[in-house]
Amino acid sequence: MGLLGKLFGHDERAKEESVPGKIVTLFKERTAVETVKARPAREACAPWASKLGGIPYLPAGFPYPLERREGREEIPLRFLAQLNFSEMPALEGFPGQGILQFYIGNDEQYGMDHETLTAQKGFRVIYHAEVSTAAPVPALPAAPGEDPLVRFPFDGELKLYFEKETAVMGPGDFRFDKLLLQFYNEVNPANSVRSLERIPEKVIDEVYDSLAAGGHRVGGYPAFAQLDPREYHDYLREHTVLLLQLDTEHTGDYAIAWGEAGLCHFFIRPDDLAAREFIEVLYSWDCY
Repeated sequence: MGLLGKLFGHDERAKEESVPGKIVTLFKERTAVETVKARPAREACAPWASKLGGIPYLPAGFPYPLERREGREEIPLRFLAQLNFSEMPALEGFPGQGILQFYIGNDEQYGMDHETLTAQKGFRVIYHAEVSTAAPVPALPAAPGEDPLVRFPFDGELKLYFEKETAVMGPGDFRFDKLLLQFYNEVNPANSVRSLERIPEKVIDEVYDSLAAGGHRVGGYPAFAQLDPREYHDYLREHTVLLLQLDTEHTGDYAIAWGEAGLCHFFIRPDDLAAREFIEVLYSWDCY
């Protein structure tokens, strides 16, 4: 850079422009983990296959899950999804076999309780450690009368295919802003700041845009339309493992919609996952 460039500040602008890239590099180096990306397809599949909707796997004699809200009649939950781990790439901490199922409510909140996001009343997470392909196709209970104002996030049955990839923490995660401040000060020590409000907006925007974490996935990090519920509920901050994220997606073959461009999440504590205990799972969804 010549004298004129130095006089008119081009060096400083080049330095400032390099900060977002350095921050993104630190996020990639220090938060990268394995994740499994899920790709739906409009295909009929067996009851024990990984899928969204359709007919769930139920061992002989296993009761179909019902909604358990006080003062309400017990009604069948809606089958949302199941993961057959024998069909997925291996993911650290997750089972290598068995089926993990997700059922949600049929109301306008899809069974989510804003006050107790881990109380499995309007939703259920069930793990079948042993899977028998000889199990008979279950006779599903009659669906409750549907509210014409409530539309399930998708129609019919979608088979899930999987691909392992690397995930980096994105701006939706409740831990992100603290790391962003730390990394900004690391790469810009001469101008360190004490709060995000002091970081140039252009730097924050470029970092945010570079680290989006949407899509359907198992493991890794979440994205949110609004705020991570773990941000404002201390009792949820140990739920750091993403069991499942389902995003809004529209293709020529299917449409998945959580309200207006929203996402659905299930989280679990690492110790509970290791013990294969799926009782205290965090369930939430949000939209714009």
